[in-house]
Amino acid sequence: MTRITAHFGINGPVPFLDVDVHQDNKLFLDPSAIRHAGGPMARRAHGLVLEFFREVMRCRTSPNRADREKGLALLQRLHEPNETRLGMSKAGSAGHAFGDELGSILWDVLDQPVFTADPIARRLEDLPLFVDRVGDDLVSDLTTRIVFEVLADFTAQQCALHPALAASVVTRDIDLWDIGSNDWVTRPVQLPWVAPHQLLLVPKEWVFWRMIMDPTAFYNHFGTGTVQMERTTTNLQGRKVAPSKESLKKEFPHVKELNIRQTVKYAHEEHRDLVAEYRDRVDAEFTYLVDDEIARRLA
Repeated sequence: MTRITAHFGINGPVPFLDVDVHQDNKLFLDPSAIRHAGGPMARRAHGLVLEFFREVMRCRTSPNRADREKGLALLQRLHEPNETRLGMSKAGSAGHAFGDELGSILWDVLDQPVFTADPIARRLEDLPLFVDRVGDDLVSDLTTRIVFEVLADFTAQQCALHPALAASVVTRDIDLWDIGSNDWVTRPVQLPWVAPHQLLLVPKEWVFWRMIMDPTAFYNHFGTGTVQMERTTTNLQGRKVAPSKESLKKEFPHVKELNIRQTVKYAHEEHRDLVAEYRDRVDAEFTYLVDDEIARRLA
């Protein structure tokens, strides 16, 4: 294992994630963690993530053919970024990601009522709750692509502080999400080089060991939990009788299917946004990974 600090001879604590430069590391760039982080860069990155998904959803719900073609194209340019060394690839850092096939799959999924009923309310971080094949690794990749320019600026700040990083910088053309044009633009980006890829540094506060918006936790509390509440009755003795969570999990074994069903049902019948309620719950309980926990997960 060769950490960034060891590779470049950097001493002392650093604000970036000190990952192994030669393989993917099992931590993930999480849009929820970015939202919590605070500071100008995190706020800028959070704004990019929000605006990207809003533009995709605007295109998805538009009757205009040109908008729909644009929305699909936006998703199909979300190819895997190898520069952060984050994710779950087994060999090196060249795993699968979105691209044409998964971009098309996601485009089709976004036509479901769970997204289109209130497209402004939905966020990128909500995708793992509902979409098969979209989990920690893919959301981390997607988020990295959208906030790439902010991470590049953060990396440039660290290069200014550490000459060894700056000495290795190379320039390559990268697709960047441009909030002004609401489209991808290709620009030259200077980043340190560790073969076979450039190196993009990531603030430690922006990562987590899984996506904070977790589909199983949502299923347990707002999926089976709401079904349990619906089926609770009162017996002759005046006691509440509810089906067990275990029985409901057997009846509804598909986590994301039930998440979709209950979210759409409660939005339509109760005017409740279960996702927003879950996000509030997550926010109240969230704590950053401390240095010891990061080191353990990178070991």
